[in-house]
Amino acid sequence: MSKLILIFIVVLTLLFPGNTPLGADKYPQNYFRSPVDFPIALAGSFGELRKNHFHSGIDIRTGGSVGKPVRASADGYIARVFVNQAGFGKALYIAHPNGYTTVYGHLLRFNGAVAGWIKKQQYDQESFAIDMQVPAGLMKVKKGDIIAYSGNSGASGGPHLHFEVRESGSQEVINPLEFGFDIPDNTPPKITAVRIYPFDAMALVNFAGKPVLFGVTGGGGSYSLKSEDTVKVSGNIIFGIETTDFSDNSGMKNGVPSVALSVDNEPVYSHNLEKFAFANTRYVNSLLDYQLLIHGDRKIQRSYIAVNNKNDIYKNVKNRGIVSFNDSRVHKVAYTVTDLYGNASKLVFCVKSHPPAGRRQENIAAHGVQKMHCLENNHFSRPDIVLDIPNDALYEDLDFEYSSEPPAPGTYARIHRVHNEDTPLHTNCSLSIKPLDLPKELAGKALIVSIEPGHRLTAHGGQWENGFLKTQIKEFGDYSIAVDQEPPVIQPINVKPGRNVSRQGSITLKISDNLAGLKSYRGTMNGKWILMDFDTKTGLLTYLIDEHMPKGKNLFHLVVTDAVGNKSSYEASLVR
Repeated sequence: MSKLILIFIVVLTLLFPGNTPLGADKYPQNYFRSPVDFPIALAGSFGELRKNHFHSGIDIRTGGSVGKPVRASADGYIARVFVNQAGFGKALYIAHPNGYTTVYGHLLRFNGAVAGWIKKQQYDQESFAIDMQVPAGLMKVKKGDIIAYSGNSGASGGPHLHFEVRESGSQEVINPLEFGFDIPDNTPPKITAVRIYPFDAMALVNFAGKPVLFGVTGGGGSYSLKSEDTVKVSGNIIFGIETTDFSDNSGMKNGVPSVALSVDNEPVYSHNLEKFAFANTRYVNSLLDYQLLIHGDRKIQRSYIAVNNKNDIYKNVKNRGIVSFNDSRVHKVAYTVTDLYGNASKLVFCVKSHPPAGRRQENIAAHGVQKMHCLENNHFSRPDIVLDIPNDALYEDLDFEYSSEPPAPGTYARIHRVHNEDTPLHTNCSLSIKPLDLPKELAGKALIVSIEPGHRLTAHGGQWENGFLKTQIKEFGDYSIAVDQEPPVIQPINVKPGRNVSRQGSITLKISDNLAGLKSYRGTMNGKWILMDFDTKTGLLTYLIDEHMPKGKNLFHLVVTDAVGNKSSYEASLVR
């Protein structure tokens, strides 16, 4: 009877593998409990491809609301607390004795002794924003303890809990689902498109020198191109795929961790996002078709490793994923994409190779004003602009493009077209711009701005150096100089001079700035600093009325400063 049961279990596992991750033999199973009390449904998956970063955890849906209990996933101690208006917002890090750390982000508020300790640190530092390592063992927690409540703080697009698992020593992040959380998933990934790229001046796709996007048809794990015609290719070619994953209990589009490409049954390329280091997260811009990402909102994963892409997620890669087609044969191209639980989808199509026809005429002349090499430091200068690109900023060699035009209304320098936004940068580059007709009295209010469609200006700061305004940029685009003379705006929401606030639990104001951006705010009650929580998404600044506002008359004062020193203040006598 026991043998029959064992056989039955094995068969069920083969037929319904949804709750057994492929890496189950590498990581402890069932050591961590769910951080929430309800079934986990994903709003975002580990390794999901986003502009400028791989998603470092899973986003757990909280029903569109905040305030759900968040529990410690295992015994351990609070190792780090993070509070900021950006990033994870309010977050806790718990170190566990098995060598892993769990992270809980976008929290509404902390609970118990943790909340009290954090509030004391904020008052000691007179700062809402803190990022502190906590002495080992100072605040111990037990598995299942309520440590916080779910929220929407920081750079969050809606209420949810961001949950991570890290190796404590290296701080590399690992897919939390590798640890055996119960996420029913018997749904294979979906493939929606393929893009084929000519790699160099002699390569062709369907007799043209431009990438071609092909729609895909199929389902249930089996896909083919919508076009019945065989794709014609010649020369050095690279391929890209658009694919998403779904779990059984969520309609949210999630990332697919494993992609593999073969040509004529020979491996050409594969990657697997089981874990990664934060130092490598921005390499997502090299993996993705960056131009389509920013202009078409499509996530085509290129099966290609750029010369200066140092990420370590790749294996079984030949010639960096570049495939040479120089014969007159038909070749079979196959993609296999696999989710964490082994659900796989396959796309198979054919390409017809033909010998190269010679260098394409439109590529005989080099474009751009200067050749920049991705493995070298690059320097570009003109009388009114200097740009330094370090050797780790470009993924590939670049025909650098530059032009300029007269200042736009409200700017004090020529508009410098610094290459174009279609090319990603991996690290900061130094940009210096010389002003034009800038009055001396406005020099302290000047900053470098990028100019975007509709003449929208985005500030990038700047410091004066040898007559130039200098800053760091991480994107190509159009840049100039503007000034900000306007002070921040303070808009009271539930407070006014003389108001009796004894029946309300908080004081809320809205603060904003027109260009330079908010640098700091300081609220005081009767001359003493008070803790005010700032949410950048709404611009709301909130003080939760507590012992720092005694009964009777009180004087509330707020000063808000922007990045170039413009200040605004608000004052009100309040009764509690």
